[in-house]
Amino acid sequence: MIGDFIQLNAFTIAVVKLGKICCRGEEYFNEEATVRIIWDEFLVDLDKRIEEQDTYDKLSIFIKVAQTNLTVFADKLYNLYSNLEPCKESCHLKIKGFLYQIATEVVETIETLNTKYSDLFYLNGDIPYWIIYNNKKAIAYQNRIKHNLELRQVDPELTHILDSHLSGLHIPGNSKIKSWRQFFYLQNLTWGLLAYVESPTSDTDTLKLLKILIGWNFNPLVFYEFMLEYSVQLINADMPYEEQEMELLVFLRTIENIRPERKDGYNIDVPPIQESICSYLQRELATVARMKDVLMPYTVNGLNGRTSNYYFEVATTIEELFFLVRIMLEVRFIKTKFKANLYSFVARHIRTDRSKSPSTQYMRNVFAPNKEVPSRIIRKIRGWLMTMISYIDTHFGSQLKIWAVGAGTYSLLSELNF
Repeated sequence: MIGDFIQLNAFTIAVVKLGKICCRGEEYFNEEATVRIIWDEFLVDLDKRIEEQDTYDKLSIFIKVAQTNLTVFADKLYNLYSNLEPCKESCHLKIKGFLYQIATEVVETIETLNTKYSDLFYLNGDIPYWIIYNNKKAIAYQNRIKHNLELRQVDPELTHILDSHLSGLHIPGNSKIKSWRQFFYLQNLTWGLLAYVESPTSDTDTLKLLKILIGWNFNPLVFYEFMLEYSVQLINADMPYEEQEMELLVFLRTIENIRPERKDGYNIDVPPIQESICSYLQRELATVARMKDVLMPYTVNGLNGRTSNYYFEVATTIEELFFLVRIMLEVRFIKTKFKANLYSFVARHIRTDRSKSPSTQYMRNVFAPNKEVPSRIIRKIRGWLMTMISYIDTHFGSQLKIWAVGAGTYSLLSELNF
């Protein structure tokens, strides 16, 4: 039978027997020699049976069966090794040393199969506990990465997600690593993270790390859920719909522009993380658009027989209005993250002289900072501003006098050191 490995079963039985007679002197040494002979016979038999496979399909099946059997066998050795307790005569310590030696050879045999028959090796197969148990250098790498992420003040939840996954590289039985593919993936990701923590720090370290992880297709469910929460925090319900759309669109563009570094991600059974996040952002944008249609049903340019929902009318042209807006922006009276918000607000809610439903492009042209402003517009807006100042002086002059007297008194007292 292609999958029949009698020696491995015999070896397991012999090792169990070895544990029971560990303190019986010569009998123990004879049994240990028997166990060694069984293992050596298996190695010879394995090479012989590989050579006997006369077709690619047969060889493919045999390699996978051998890999599976060796993995199960290695895990049995690990369990025996872990459960043996040293006795006074230190016989069990001797057995543990012997088991460790054999287990190391088992792992080397599996790794040889991977090296010689890489195209046939089953990367989605279970990885032996021994490989994880012996991967001691991963502990130092994990601690180094975690420490540096904390120094960079990367989001604590993201740091925890990465730390818990990297621990799977050296803790046997950790659910974060179940296959050779995931083991190799996290090993390579470790090198990528080490390179990242050695790079100069910046104010956008969390976003920079997210780009690296998305490029590496780090797609466990917990990271996807983190990205959803991260996206939600970009906006809030009090923001105008235009600002919500702008924030989501900017983030969507950022994610779409990330170059994929790995085709196969951490979990090959789910879509790439970049695709999943972009789909979510597109759904959020669609939701915001529907909410805007429900709460702000008036369409721009009077489409479908509707008129814009004007809040008020100004006694200026669109050019004059945007010159005034430009001044208020320059002196920081108006603060906005996206100038596009001004275009949409004016188009929807402010009626101006001689401009019926101006297009967004037209408003952009008017608002262009390098566009020369005609003198008539400057005079018109200056006149309105002077009129406003005159109104303040006329109707609120007394308050201004009180303020002026108070300010002068405070200045005098300061000079007199009161």
